[in-house]
Amino acid sequence: MSDNTSKPIYAKPPLPLEAQADLLLNRGLQGIAKPDLIAVLGRVSYYRWRGYTYPYQDNTLPDTPFFDGAQWNWIQYDYEFDRDLRALVFDAIERVEVSLRTQLVLQVSLDHGARWYADSSLFFNRAAWSRDIKDLYADWERSKEVFVEHHKSTYDDNDPPPAWKILETTSLGILSRYYSNLNLALPCKQRIAGFWGFSRASTKVLVNWFHHLNLVRNICAHHGRLFSRILKVTPIFPTGSTPPWVDYWPNHNRIYASLCIVVKLLRAASPEVRIDDTLRSLIARLRPGQLPSLGFPGDWESQPLFAKDAHRGLQ
Repeated sequence: MSDNTSKPIYAKPPLPLEAQADLLLNRGLQGIAKPDLIAVLGRVSYYRWRGYTYPYQDNTLPDTPFFDGAQWNWIQYDYEFDRDLRALVFDAIERVEVSLRTQLVLQVSLDHGARWYADSSLFFNRAAWSRDIKDLYADWERSKEVFVEHHKSTYDDNDPPPAWKILETTSLGILSRYYSNLNLALPCKQRIAGFWGFSRASTKVLVNWFHHLNLVRNICAHHGRLFSRILKVTPIFPTGSTPPWVDYWPNHNRIYASLCIVVKLLRAASPEVRIDDTLRSLIARLRPGQLPSLGFPGDWESQPLFAKDAHRGLQ
């Protein structure tokens, strides 16, 4: 805990469901009867709803009143939209993660052997490598996968498992850290970048994208809010990207930037999978004026990456 004594102690007491409903209704929420609101709050917590009520409240005032005419169904609609958006993004990032894992196993193992992840000479930051390999081994030890149990019961405990086994038990975060830390001069690192359509000079952009998608993936995995959220890992906008791409991002820290990255990387990871049409249908559900809160420009559908006649094959 921090020893900062200048901050106040959080003193708000827990409230029963009826009092929670009264709080929302007294602040001006319309369009839902109190018994129905109590029932909703018993299924989805008040604090979870707060992220979705926030845009409809005047948060500059202490009691955060709702703006005139704010309707419950607007908030519920945004909540359901966010659930569908999260499912779409999570599925897409899963495909990117699987391909990154595959490329690491294939390219680095062929050049440096089955246990390359344990060779510190391949990494430019030895302290980071030391941390990452501890996390990698910890994931392996925690895993209850059948192939892990079989390996442990069959092979020498002092012999590290091959990359194609141990990397199957770890997270996108560790995969992205391993790729980031590989020496830039290694041909295998450049081949992996090339798989995604990136040159050696733009490898840092790809690394940044993987870090950003790991943040978004974790939000999705924990059922967090993507709707109108400011994302803390800022993605780099590449210049001179191979087409199709977009002309700009209005806001680097909103989900539109993440979606551009996902759609771009999916062209290599799963070229047969197109989320463009699903995304169009999803975004069409938004009310006028909501696009900026997700970072979308008004002309997003005409951007080359999302244009219906965009090239659909590998880059």
